[in-house]
Amino acid sequence: MQQGFEKIIRWGFIAVMLIGALLGIYFFVSDSFELMIQYTYVLFILTALFAVISPVFTFIQHPKNLKNLALTLGIVAVIALIAYLFSGNTYSELQLETYKISAGESTFISFGIVFTFIVSILVLVTVVFSSIYKLFK
Repeated sequence: MQQGFEKIIRWGFIAVMLIGALLGIYFFVSDSFELMIQYTYVLFILTALFAVISPVFTFIQHPKNLKNLALTLGIVAVIALIAYLFSGNTYSELQLETYKISAGESTFISFGIVFTFIVSILVLVTVVFSSIYKLFK
């Protein structure tokens, strides 16, 4: 059962990639922006479905991995909390009005930038540490 499901997911991802490539070619040939946006929504929904269903099925098949999932989600939540605490609105009312955003939107954008920065640094440190560890192993 598991191998059959993995084949379905694999072929689903391949189909989404092929449809996306064909739509990209169609977009450059026809310049139909509205149609491309509609197909992009469909592709996004299909990709999200495959990306959510695949790990859920894996965790149903192997429940011992739920501990690792909970740990990972906890770490991501802590990183998100730290990023939120460091984010803030640094624009004046005039600048916010000029950019046509609110203070909350500015804080949310700052949160996204800080979160991405923290995660990028952690990934870089992990890759460097892993490479050095493999060198001495």
